[in-house]
Amino acid sequence: MEDKKLKENSMAATFPKGLPVLLIKKEGRIYALSNKCAHMACALSGGSLFGFMLKCPCHDWLYDIRTGQFFNAPEIRLPVFESKIEEGKIFINVGGQP
Repeated sequence: MEDKKLKENSMAATFPKGLPVLLIKKEGRIYALSNKCAHMACALSGGSLFGFMLKCPCHDWLYDIRTGQFFNAPEIRLPVFESKIEEGKIFINVGGQP
């Protein structure tokens, strides 16, 4: 995905290597995390973003987009992925070369 297509404070679902990943652009940085809620696997791309907090559209679970941590139970976390921007394109490391 091209960096310029992802606007500030917006989200986009993508599927690198078939994995559901949610990209979020916040304060000029790209955050990449699982696009499946840890509760019932709802697509988080339909959720709401409040600062660095992402709210699941199904049951209102709240996650920190920086860490993937569920706010009500810190032991629950979404997988987060390293991301980088090179030559205007977003690259996501999903367990190998980005």
